[in-house]
Amino acid sequence: PSQRTRSFGRALERVLPARYLNRGKMSLREVFLKAKELGFDSVMVISERYGNPSRLEFFTGNEEPEAYILISTDLSQPSGKIHTENLTLQCEEPALSDFLSNFLKIGLDSNEISNYKSSNLICIKKTGQTPRTVMEFFDNKGNVIRPRIYLKDWKGVAFSDSSGS
Repeated sequence: PSQRTRSFGRALERVLPARYLNRGKMSLREVFLKAKELGFDSVMVISERYGNPSRLEFFTGNEEPEAYILISTDLSQPSGKIHTENLTLQCEEPALSDFLSNFLKIGLDSNEISNYKSSNLICIKKTGQTPRTVMEFFDNKGNVIRPRIYLKDWKGVAFSDSSGS
């Protein structure tokens, strides 16, 4: 992977209950075995296009992804860290909400999407004049923690073939 994709993977490790592992030449089967060894029962693979992170694929033990999200990212320097043991999710996209809550094993926060209060939070919301979906991360003081991820499209069994903007 490119330096940008590796940096993005390390940034996700700081904001999700996850461990970043550079796949290298490992097969998906070897990645699943390593994940089990580390105490995880699911795997998210970051794919790239033209050296930039472009797709998140979600696996739960099969060789085929259960779902995927096409993304673009804010390539500014990652900042901050979230204590992921208290992480919750607020989401304006119901299909993503259920899937990500289950996949990441985090609770859903039913507060208003604009209320970031003092909790470690993943917020997925539509923004701007053009319909665009963004994923942002907030620490327990309400500070935005990078990376910022723009969700372009999503598909998968668990998503009931919903599509993003």
